Amino acid sequence: MSDHDRWLANYRQHPAQVWCTNPKCSLHEDGTTVTYNSEYGQGWYEPEECACGHEWTEDKPEIEENDDDA
Repeated sequence: MSDHDRWLANYRQHPAQVWCTNPKCSLHEDGTTVTYNSEYGQGWYEPEECACGHEWTEDKPEIEENDDDA
């Protein structure tokens, strides 16, 4: 894509911290960095989904802690 085409499409690319939406996937708790692309007002991640086959989220999941002091 030429620089002019990138400008017309308002193409952007930057790293994004994401977590897998599958609670059983290791990337659900740990998260990872992927590439976020956008153009013409639409955006997508590369890779588009986590290795478990689920979608990404930029919202860090709240990890339930076990209270074993009872």
